[in-house]
Amino acid sequence: MKFLQTLSFIIIIAVGSMLHADEVDGIAAIVGNQIILKSEVETNYEELKASAALGENITRENILRLLIEEKLITEKAERDDITASEGEIQMQLERVMQNIISQFPTYQDFLKVLQNEGLTVDGLKDRYRSQIAKQVVRDKLLQQSVFFKINVSEYEKRNYYETHMDSFPDRPKMVKIAEISIKTDISSESLNQALQEIENIQDELNKGADFETLAQTYSDCPSAAQNGDLGYFSRGQMVPEFEEVAFKLEIGEVSEPVLTEFGYHLIRVDDKRDGEIKARHILVQVAMSESDKQKISQLVDEVYQKLQNGADFMECAIEYSTPTEETDEDVVIDEYPVEQLAQIPQIGTYINDLQEGEFTEALEIDDTYYIFKNIGYTESRPYTYDEISPQLEQIVYQEKQQKAIDEWIEELKSEIYVKVIE
Repeated sequence: MKFLQTLSFIIIIAVGSMLHADEVDGIAAIVGNQIILKSEVETNYEELKASAALGENITRENILRLLIEEKLITEKAERDDITASEGEIQMQLERVMQNIISQFPTYQDFLKVLQNEGLTVDGLKDRYRSQIAKQVVRDKLLQQSVFFKINVSEYEKRNYYETHMDSFPDRPKMVKIAEISIKTDISSESLNQALQEIENIQDELNKGADFETLAQTYSDCPSAAQNGDLGYFSRGQMVPEFEEVAFKLEIGEVSEPVLTEFGYHLIRVDDKRDGEIKARHILVQVAMSESDKQKISQLVDEVYQKLQNGADFMECAIEYSTPTEETDEDVVIDEYPVEQLAQIPQIGTYINDLQEGEFTEALEIDDTYYIFKNIGYTESRPYTYDEISPQLEQIVYQEKQQKAIDEWIEELKSEIYVKVIE
């Protein structure tokens, strides 16, 4: 059972466990000026056992040891006067928020879920703030006392690879899938129509209309339910075109129409703090006209017919695929584990049964048409050192980290009073 893997989970539950002690009960341990109640141990044990967070071998002794280690860290942080500044809390809070947001297709989808839950962005941040403050203090203490001394050399990685080769699973049989991707292109006519709509809203603003009311009435973003409020955000959370304008605005200033992949925006900044801004916006989405849809459909049909008539797939991919900044290759070719093809989001069911040399029909996914081709297989084999070098560094680092923490905890026990009550 590893300290790093369980510490955060233990603390979250431990905070709540005190609430379950209806009356003062026996003391399980004393750590410095702190005590651990038997009810804390029992509540944590039942919670963790039910969640299987630590596996089937969880014991009350394990729980008590982890709680003692957490109290030791808390006590040491207090003695060394280690605290978390507002800026540090905000930075870590933004990382947590970005991780949450990244799990949604778009920021608007994230806002829609928040709206359905009756939450705002600021409200969600407030839920995390207290626990993150504690985590920042623990991280600072561990960094200052333990982690700064740890590094992983190339020799250690190579040695671990050579001595553990037999324990690594083989690289599975993979299938190579090439793609032709044709992104839908919105005509200037559709863009002009959306621009005219946002300019009409801008005219109402210039005549004295209320921004919040206009956002609620006209905006195509889920944030319209919050009068266009996007909450506080830092750079990297919005699309670049939006951020480039928003972070240049003064408080209370409204932007000119801004075009992003979502449509045209009017942006107003309401506040600024520690590298963040609080903004509202009004979004007018750019809808494809029937003419736009017909043109792209005809192009996709043309490409598919060429392939049916024997045209070279790679040449068609180079000629017709929409350019992307994600890769420098002329043709996008991805490798997927054969046994996991069916589980690949969106495209798994289409490429799962493709035989080598076969290609799919044109598939519309989001705003892009795709044609996929099975261009061959690579058989299962051991991973090369270069293929798993990043994972090796992480494995070796974690092992050294755990050893260093264990040694440090033992040192703390000689510095801070610890007594387990039998």
